[in-house]
Amino acid sequence: MDTTKLLLGTLAGTVTSFLAGGLIFGFLLASYMEANMEMSTNPNFVWILVGHIIMSFLITYIFLQWAGISTLVTGAKAGALIGLLIALSYAAFLLAGTTVYSGIESALVDTLGNTIVWAAGGAGIGWYLGRK
Repeated sequence: MDTTKLLLGTLAGTVTSFLAGGLIFGFLLASYMEANMEMSTNPNFVWILVGHIIMSFLITYIFLQWAGISTLVTGAKAGALIGLLIALSYAAFLLAGTTVYSGIESALVDTLGNTIVWAAGGAGIGWYLGRK
């Protein structure tokens, strides 16, 4: 595996997903999330960034090692599916054992937001990997 592609693909995914997450969760869904979830009044953006780096690394690794994805569109589709499945499983765990969500609706809204974020991240990764 090309380590440079892995690291730069991770960077591309981190930047695009972080920006998409800020747009979706910081602006578009901010009021909804605040009303329907237990949100921190002072989120630690370092840990948010770490989460984006880890997920972007995972998606880049999958694209390079197993899937051969190297276009923006296929990256967006695969990123959305990976993001959806991970977000759904995590939402189920949180619904089962915490009071983070007010109910299934807020868990599904959060899952939808994360699906869009990781579609953007996957698109960024796919775009980078397809560059000549």
